[in-house]
Amino acid sequence: MMEAVLSNADHPEYGVATIPLPIPRNQYDHCVALLEALEIGDASEADCRLDSLDSAWPVLNRLVCTKVNLDELDYLAKRLDSFTVGEFSQFQAMAEKLNLTSMKDLINLTFCCQQATVITDFTNLKEVGRDHYMNIHGGCASMEELEQLDGVETAVLLIEGNEGTITRYGVVYDNGMQLSQLFDGKHLPCYHYEADMTAVGISSRWEPENSRNVTWIYLPASKGQIERAVQRSGIADPKDMRLFIADSSFPEEVDVHPCWLCASQAGC
Repeated sequence: MMEAVLSNADHPEYGVATIPLPIPRNQYDHCVALLEALEIGDASEADCRLDSLDSAWPVLNRLVCTKVNLDELDYLAKRLDSFTVGEFSQFQAMAEKLNLTSMKDLINLTFCCQQATVITDFTNLKEVGRDHYMNIHGGCASMEELEQLDGVETAVLLIEGNEGTITRYGVVYDNGMQLSQLFDGKHLPCYHYEADMTAVGISSRWEPENSRNVTWIYLPASKGQIERAVQRSGIADPKDMRLFIADSSFPEEVDVHPCWLCASQAGC
């Protein structure tokens, strides 16, 4: 868990709001209300000044004193909350190596940092080699492959044949990693953090059906979460809205109709 202190950069006299991250589902509307009282917390704009961030991720301190968007900050926290110890080092080392300072880049890094190899302990080269082999093979390897692998030799070849970057989080080898572009700065990729029944996608009916320009709502959700998702989509007229179900855990015989999401605006 993290704790962010947010304020209105134009009106510091309004005070601050302390927001837990990831935001518990039953506290989301309350957190939004705290920010609205400070005249910040827009659904899509980065209008919250991050005064401080209490977390186990020192690399995120580069966001302090910048303006952030609440839902993007919450999304980043959710992504990081699911990370393993290895991913903890990979994310921080690559963020420092690439000198990433934007929310967009940090979110995109969560989808690709697993390709990098970070050495934090040079006394166990066998484990280093094993981890490196997994990293460059997409985290997948058969037991037979791992049993036949010479971990020490693999580690030595990595160290002698590549230029590592020294960071505060270990020596990192990017293995040719390219920064992901899944997040375009507006449409957060579909990601299930909590147990939910289904994900509803919102896109413009003018977009092609395979477009990535989708805003996601994870049900069950509060009225406030649904309204903010609609606002974030940027679709002003419900008639221009396309809704579709993805990753539903409802039984196949249950017919889920998402029309109610925009009923208050469309008159459905």
